[in-house]
Amino acid sequence: IIYEDGKMTTTMRSVLKSIMVLETLSVVAVRAFTAVPSRSVPAKSPVLRERRLLASSSPSSSPSFRVNNNFDESPARELRFDMIELIRNDEDAGRQSRKLESLASVVRACSRLRNDDDGVVKRTDEDDIALPEHLAPFRRFIRTSSRAEDHQGCFGIFTENDAAAPTPSSLTSLPSNAILSQESPFAFLRDSLSCRSDGSTVRKRGGMMYDSSEAVVWCSVNDRRDELEFASRVLDGMPLAQLRLGSGLGNTKRKDRTVGGLDEGDNHLVVELALKTVKVLDSMGVLLYNVDGKDDCEDSIADGDKVCCKLNPDDLAIIETILCCDETRRENTCDQSTLRERHQSTIVKMIDVAVESVRKDPLNKNDEPHLVLISHSVSTSVVASAISSWKHRQTRQRGEPIRWVEDMLHQALTVVTMGNVCRSFCDGPAYVHVSMHDDPWTTALGSFGGEDSPGGRDAVHLRACSPYDHVGASREDRRPRVATTGGGYSSLECHNAHNLNACIVQYLCLIMRINGLRSFRALYDAARFVDPVSILDIDPRHFAVHCDHGDLVVPPHVDDELLPAMIRATGGDRWMWTVDRDRDDEVESLLPDEIETRSHLEESFGYGVLEEIRATCCG
Repeated sequence: IIYEDGKMTTTMRSVLKSIMVLETLSVVAVRAFTAVPSRSVPAKSPVLRERRLLASSSPSSSPSFRVNNNFDESPARELRFDMIELIRNDEDAGRQSRKLESLASVVRACSRLRNDDDGVVKRTDEDDIALPEHLAPFRRFIRTSSRAEDHQGCFGIFTENDAAAPTPSSLTSLPSNAILSQESPFAFLRDSLSCRSDGSTVRKRGGMMYDSSEAVVWCSVNDRRDELEFASRVLDGMPLAQLRLGSGLGNTKRKDRTVGGLDEGDNHLVVELALKTVKVLDSMGVLLYNVDGKDDCEDSIADGDKVCCKLNPDDLAIIETILCCDETRRENTCDQSTLRERHQSTIVKMIDVAVESVRKDPLNKNDEPHLVLISHSVSTSVVASAISSWKHRQTRQRGEPIRWVEDMLHQALTVVTMGNVCRSFCDGPAYVHVSMHDDPWTTALGSFGGEDSPGGRDAVHLRACSPYDHVGASREDRRPRVATTGGGYSSLECHNAHNLNACIVQYLCLIMRINGLRSFRALYDAARFVDPVSILDIDPRHFAVHCDHGDLVVPPHVDDELLPAMIRATGGDRWMWTVDRDRDDEVESLLPDEIETRSHLEESFGYGVLEEIRATCCG
């Protein structure tokens, strides 16, 4: 057997020895660059049997063989997840436990690939990094590993020569202990570690929508700097510090396209999983089928109890987040405890510092910035789980009164979620939940103000309708479509109502700009304000201006006029996700043109506002 890469694994050697002992084979010329053990071969006509298996491999079969151009290449089974069934907690505790155990097996298999990868860790000499002058004293503490796992729980550093989206070799971060051990850690975060969209090294105060009273920390499971920088520009240059929560498990790369590598053709991770694991996930409705209703690996060739599968790196990051945030597995496995600790430790430490600051200085005479945590989509689960862990430790382990703990959390912490997919927000912090009515993920899995999803006591819910619903479509047609049967959703990026930079952050900016607010805590206080002397004889819903958010002013045309115009003005259309069924002209027709954009914005904010917004967001 000849292999194109010239290598032969231990498994391959074992198979060849077994075949030589059991059967007398003729010379079999099978050109392949990867092989996994096949099903047992009959003694009669072994060569023809082997050829038949290779030639009859269908496009949807398992990659039991990797062949050259003489045969059709057999792809691995692609595991596509129904995101709603994946993220949703099953009411049956036994089924939920089996699902989580199977997902943990998937993560462990992928973790072994990363640990076995040769030479993936690349470190840059700290002296070669062009740091701003105010960060020079911390050069010895800076982490420069190319592995995202080494930066988990650390704060990103934005150097002058960074590209818009950092490559693995350019990842730099500062450990949380080096920051939180200072006398004024939140002031240091605000002034020295926040994203500076203009690349300058001077202290950045932001525009007219920021008053420097808060240290805003952007909590994200991905390391994309461009998303963070764009959100900062939309919020009028608000400085945002980046807390890296992801381990980069889905970014494991290998040079080959075999089991244990990243498929160069479709950017999927190829891994060998237990057949039992795949069957358990399939039986619980977590896996999706093709448009013809046929499973990807009904005809796949497995090695005993093993099957070769392809995983989307984004799906793998979501699975890891689900496991680290699951409360039922808090004491189950040491691996999961370590994973949860890495995800949550920095957030817990920041809450400790913020609460202690409020306890010692309730009037804030030292002018310490207020702590604000911002998260989007599945990252909200990590933040909510960390807050719950901190509260559990204070009430159960230290015996603090629960009311006192919640009051301290309310004074010390503000949490802003955008398009959240979490319903386990504990009482205490000041929550501001921003989402769209037509966001399928928040509606199905998140907190949006309903009776079954309150989002924490006294939470503020700001909702609008995105411009991405097709006019005249039925309710079923407006649901995001994917190439599956049963109406499953295989990606969190299948509806732009869940898109942070193409919808949600623009709506948040509009609310703050309309009401002249310069901090997120002021946004929360205004929304919760109740005038004790105000007595209305008309229901507020009949007013031309919405009055159901305390002292906030929300114009009635914010959904169909101001929000689409703000998306176009800020350049949010460049961040839109293109679903398979969408054409460029259809996506373009959802937003107003140049004349309409200028008209809508200048009517509400005055002349020259379009140029002002574009100067901030688009340079």
